[in-house]
Amino acid sequence: MKTIRLIVSACLLGDAVRYDKKSKPCSYVANFLSNAFELIAVCPEVEAGLGLPREAMKLSGNPHAPDLYGVVSNKNCTGALRSWLEQRMPELAALEPAGFVLKSNSPSCGLYPVKIKDSAEPGAGLFAACVTQAFPELAIASEKQLEERFGRQKFLDKLLLMSRFRELVSEPGGVDMLPEFHQNLRLCAMSHAPGRMAELEKFARRGDWGTYERKLSVVLDADPEQSKHNNVWRHLQSVLMARSDDYERTALLRSMQEFERGELDFKAMLMLLRIGVEKYAPEYQSQFYWRMLDPLY
Repeated sequence: MKTIRLIVSACLLGDAVRYDKKSKPCSYVANFLSNAFELIAVCPEVEAGLGLPREAMKLSGNPHAPDLYGVVSNKNCTGALRSWLEQRMPELAALEPAGFVLKSNSPSCGLYPVKIKDSAEPGAGLFAACVTQAFPELAIASEKQLEERFGRQKFLDKLLLMSRFRELVSEPGGVDMLPEFHQNLRLCAMSHAPGRMAELEKFARRGDWGTYERKLSVVLDADPEQSKHNNVWRHLQSVLMARSDDYERTALLRSMQEFERGELDFKAMLMLLRIGVEKYAPEYQSQFYWRMLDPLY
C-alpha cells in the first residue's frame, strides 16, 4: 500500500502555535499515527497571519456561517482566515490527503459541535467546516474521537479501507482485485452497519465500482459499537462451534461469558476468535476485521 498522507492540526504534533505560544500535543497522534502515516501540520490561525502570541479567538454569529473574533479586542478576524482558506484549500487538495485529524473545540479546527457565542446552537471551526464540505469522502476526526476505541476504529477503518479501494482502482489490474476486496470487508462492514452488506454486494456483482465507493463511504461513516461487534462475534462463534470439539466449544463459550462480565479485554477476545478462525475457519483469515488487533487500533 502506498504512503497514506494525513493533514493534522499542528498543535497536536507539539508545535507551539496556539494563541499563548503553547501546544496541545496528542500522544496517539505523535506516537502512533506519525509512525504509520505521513503527517502534514497545518495551523490556520498562524498561517493566516494572526501572529504568535495572539489573543484567544471565539466564534460568533450565525452557527452555520460564524465569524471569528478576538476574545479581548472583539476584532473581526474572519476576513484573514477566509482569504487563507481560499488559497490554502486548493493546495491541501493537491496533496491528495487521505484524512484529517483536527483539534477539538478550536474556533478554526474544531469539528462540530463548537460553542458559538450568544447562540444556543453550536457550529464548527472555520477550517473544519471547509474541510468537511470539501472532503466528505475522507476520514476526518478530532483527537478526542481518537481517544476512544470505537472512535479510532471508525477513523482508521475509513482511512485504510477507502485508501486501499482507491489504490486498487488506480493501479493496473487493480479492478480485478476488487471482488476479493469486497469479500474481505464483510466482518468490518458488519461492525459498522449491519444489513448494508447486501447493498454493497449488489453493486459489486454489477461491477459498478463508482457507486460502490460512495456506498462504502456511507457504511464506514456509521458508528461501530460493541453491540455490533457482538453480532460479528456471534456469527464467528456459530461457525467455530460447528467445527470444533467439545473442549474448545466449552472454552469459547467461557471466554465469551468472561468478556461479557468485563473479565476479558476486547483485544484478548478478538485474538481468541482469530486463533479459532486460523484453525477451523480459514476462509475468514483474510478479513480486514482482524486489523483491529494492530496497535494502531
